[in-house]
Amino acid sequence: MKKKLQHYRSVEYPIQIEKMEDGKYCASIPLLKGCKGYADTPAGAIEELNGVKEALVELMLEQGKPIPEPSIKLEIPVSHFARMRNRKALKKFMKA
Repeated sequence: MKKKLQHYRSVEYPIQIEKMEDGKYCASIPLLKGCKGYADTPAGAIEELNGVKEALVELMLEQGKPIPEPSIKLEIPVSHFARMRNRKALKKFMKA
């Protein structure tokens, strides 16, 4: 089933924010190459980025290009893992 623009509007992509040499801010979504927004403040850069993201995703959908989505990596601290009752089952699950 092909996902629609509405789906990608709700996806929370990791965002990077950098302060540029000129004092402005650049917000980017590393998973979406070229998806960047620039402004005088971090909030402004994110607002600009959201508009760029929507336009980019819309274009990629029109062209039938694959759109990457963030993946979730579960990290369990060793101290918590040691206290779990069914460690064998969890170890097997984590290897999959």
